[in-house]
Amino acid sequence: MKKILLALMILACAVSVASAAVHIEWTTGWGLYDHTATDLSGSENYLLDSYALTWQLIYSPDATADAPNLANSSGGWVSGDDEVWATRTLAQSVVGANVTASDGSVWYNYLGYVSNVSRYQDASWQTAGYIYQRAFEGTPAVGSWYYETEPVTLYIDPPSWQTDNLDIAGGGTAGVKPDQQFTAIPEPATMGLLGLGALVMALRRRRA
Repeated sequence: MKKILLALMILACAVSVASAAVHIEWTTGWGLYDHTATDLSGSENYLLDSYALTWQLIYSPDATADAPNLANSSGGWVSGDDEVWATRTLAQSVVGANVTASDGSVWYNYLGYVSNVSRYQDASWQTAGYIYQRAFEGTPAVGSWYYETEPVTLYIDPPSWQTDNLDIAGGGTAGVKPDQQFTAIPEPATMGLLGLGALVMALRRRRA
């Protein structure tokens, strides 16, 4: 009998530990539009009408959204001490149609939640810190656009359900659009020529 009670206690503890996960509902508040959209209150230029989407939930220990790094595609294009915790990819949609994300959740073309699971939970998310979202317009590449939210405190004590909308800091009623662009990174040869040019200029100035 004692063994049975002990086993039940261990099971109860295991269940309580397993359920003590961070729950994050990760969604848009008012929709996401492409970077050329001029009117964010209408139905034109929804991002998924023209582009695919890579959508990331990123952990930051220091409340800083470090700049994305195109060279780190295997790590989710993050840099510094940031870490990608979850990713959704959505193919380009058709106007007025739903699209299924890589995690099975279904979304409207302006990224309104439709069905299946919009919430992420993970028992390993127990480290104090911050989270933020980053949305890439198409596949991250030189010249492509992205949008990111301000880091918010991660609820771990006690672990609770937390909603983090992809919105302008402080809220908004018209949605958001990618507002940052990847710039070209000079190749080593180009950097060498720039350095040589600077050296020539310095020598010329010295002679003068």
